[in-house]
Amino acid sequence: MIDRTTDEGPLGTEFLPSYCFHERHDSRPLCATPAEIIAAVEAVEMQDDRVTRALLAVRQLPARLYGRGDSKEMERFGFSTFTPLRRTQRELSLGLAGQFWRVGMRLATLPDADAFSRFVTPGNAKLVLRFLVFDRPDGLRTLRTETFVHCPDSQTRRRMTPYWWVIRLPSGWIRRRTLAAVHRMLRPRI
Repeated sequence: MIDRTTDEGPLGTEFLPSYCFHERHDSRPLCATPAEIIAAVEAVEMQDDRVTRALLAVRQLPARLYGRGDSKEMERFGFSTFTPLRRTQRELSLGLAGQFWRVGMRLATLPDADAFSRFVTPGNAKLVLRFLVFDRPDGLRTLRTETFVHCPDSQTRRRMTPYWWVIRLPSGWIRRRTLAAVHRMLRPRI
């Protein structure tokens, strides 16, 4: 387990023993309570954003062309696809496990945090998507989204690496659009 901290909170996540890939984005200042911010994250529907919907459609195109993967499941891909790991007034952590680089992703069905933590299958990567709320010195708050990916073996890492470099930019764009959606939901309070 990674046990490093900064002034802004923990580095890493207790839900992964280590991670090979990491991405982080911060929101604009938010004028809302931590609980309101986390509730706004939960209210975001990825498919409601046309850019996110288009990026997810591009990712799903090979599965549609080759007839792999559950097309209904792929159409609904969003936060509800993830395993809930933790929800507090300041944090929302979600997990996903599978072979993300494959056409159909081969996602594991993991009902809860315990099942996610116990899932150790060579050839399958695990991903944690975490949202954390931080207080700012000016009395406002920042919402941070972080993505961590754990590869249990070198073969998984070799397969995940090119996929990570391909999806990193669109994935980051989706995260930034999610943060912008939360900001828009909470903006009337400013």
